[in-house]
Amino acid sequence: MHMMLIEGIDEQLMRSIESRAAQGGRTPEEEVLQILDRVARVPRFRTLGEALRAMPNVGLDSDFERIN
Repeated sequence: MHMMLIEGIDEQLMRSIESRAAQGGRTPEEEVLQILDRVARVPRFRTLGEALRAMPNVGLDSDFERIN
């Protein structure tokens, strides 16, 4: 297992990490590992929900109406 020391984390970011960790019942260290695992692991496959949320909100609803 490797170790990493991260210096220069400002107070606001640290509070955010601690808050997210507490909400998930994790330690701040476990929270950071989960975040890194989620964003840095390759290959990264998005779920259908993630893909749909990433779609831009453009066009009109009428653009997608079925024409008979």
